[in-house]
Amino acid sequence: MSPVVLLCGPIALPGVAAAGGYEACNSRTIEALRLRGLTVHELRFPQPQGGAWAKLSGYLRGFLRLSRQLNRTPGEIFHLTGLYKHFALPELLLLRLARRRGLRTIYDIRAGSMHRHYARLGPLYRWLFRKVLLSADQVMVEGVDYQPFVQQVTGRPAFYLPNHIKATGMPARQADQADATLRMIYVGRITVEKGVETALQTAQLLQQRGLACQIAIAGNGPAALMQRLRAAYPQAEWLGSLQSDAVLTQLGRSQWFLFPTRHSGEGHSNALTEAMAMGCVPVATDNGFNRSVIGDAGLVLPLAAEAAQYADAIEAAWNAGSWSTLSQRAAARTKELYSTEQAIARLHTAYVDLMKAPV
Repeated sequence: MSPVVLLCGPIALPGVAAAGGYEACNSRTIEALRLRGLTVHELRFPQPQGGAWAKLSGYLRGFLRLSRQLNRTPGEIFHLTGLYKHFALPELLLLRLARRRGLRTIYDIRAGSMHRHYARLGPLYRWLFRKVLLSADQVMVEGVDYQPFVQQVTGRPAFYLPNHIKATGMPARQADQADATLRMIYVGRITVEKGVETALQTAQLLQQRGLACQIAIAGNGPAALMQRLRAAYPQAEWLGSLQSDAVLTQLGRSQWFLFPTRHSGEGHSNALTEAMAMGCVPVATDNGFNRSVIGDAGLVLPLAAEAAQYADAIEAAWNAGSWSTLSQRAAARTKELYSTEQAIARLHTAYVDLMKAPV
């Protein structure tokens, strides 16, 4: 018998596009669990707007609302996708409230900044965060990189729940290595720390070396930055924000997915998963969970790598004829490890096992 799940965390509102990876993954997880016949109740984290005091007040009211919802919503499992950092205390209180209600508890660590916050926020935070982990019956992690730490703190293995994408109904690939033009793409937020300019410079260098190539940029960012980049790199194809189906189509028209991110909170990127699912070979920085996600299905460069190193890596792999092999590996790896069907089947089993475990 499937347990009733209270899934708590950042969740997109009905009919509203997800704002970031947390909301996108949680929404996909909830939809997929319901398709398997599970009852899932949504407990949304507060999203206050305004200045610092308005946000503080909004978070306090929001977490009080969550506590009331948690007390009155029927269920057996409380699955909390935590934001940790300054949310660690309210998350600890929610976990303890759920346990007092007799619910089995899961703390799900998403994104790639857990180690960084744990190292820099001091002994009080480290004590508090360990309390959070120890208050959960099961700790889940988005990246295998976190598993040793969780094992060390809790004495129990962490459950690996990666970011995932629905593998069925994907559009067909339209590009391969036989194409006359090497086509690259960047998908995501247009910000300095995401490395968009490094991607644009990479295309520029390859063109200067005489290689026929094109780069497309899908996404939006601050107006001033967008204006500067468009003026500096008019040869790029600026696609703007795209719906999910259109993103997949553009990835299928491209051979290389450039992801030179230096964002300090990088985890398991949605765009990276989508690119690999479409057989678009990733070329990414060794940041967040990129290396463990990509495996042998792409190219991973040092965090400080510049455009010349990206251009060298792509040119060498292209000239060696290894793109097709990498593309096949990327699609196969996604289907095997990061498909919604596979991930949610494992998660459902984990819920059932948790209910069977002794209290």
